[in-house]
Amino acid sequence: MSYTWTFDRDAAGGPPEGFLTVLGTWAVTPDAAAPSQPHMLVQTARFRTGLHFPRCLVTGVRLADLVAEVAFRPLAGDNDQAGGLMFRVQDPDTYHVFRANLLDDVALFKSTGRGRRALGRFQARAEGWQRLRVEARGPRIRCYWNDRPVIEVEDRSSAEGGIGLWTISDSVSAFDDLRVEPL
Repeated sequence: MSYTWTFDRDAAGGPPEGFLTVLGTWAVTPDAAAPSQPHMLVQTARFRTGLHFPRCLVTGVRLADLVAEVAFRPLAGDNDQAGGLMFRVQDPDTYHVFRANLLDDVALFKSTGRGRRALGRFQARAEGWQRLRVEARGPRIRCYWNDRPVIEVEDRSSAEGGIGLWTISDSVSAFDDLRVEPL
């Protein structure tokens, strides 16, 4: 069974049904430029000092082996213009995230309650809508940026977990067409 969220049937102005906001302001927003119209999901809170990770988690879906992808577009941010795809979420502070930052690179991070560490990085920059895709099978994780394989690692630290969307600090970011398929 695969899962798809286009946010097009959700009411504008609030979080989508079946999602839990951990930090930030997540709202379904109309936009004629969204990959699937008429709506997209936007995180608008801007944390201008300190390091913060606004997150919005899908409820009721836990998978170990999966292919997950999302369309992402940075809208604003002075220090960061980033968005990410969370997977193998154990709790709001323990997860993997494959993220793109318009001002820097794409990277795969492992986050725990004690901090985060990069598992892989790839220097890349792009404007407009981008596609993030993760394939996780057992300990092997492959990350694709705009359909290009950019990071491949092995990590045995967690298996089954949830799915979510992620931004950082002052990033205002849009998401659309979240798809998850078990392997």
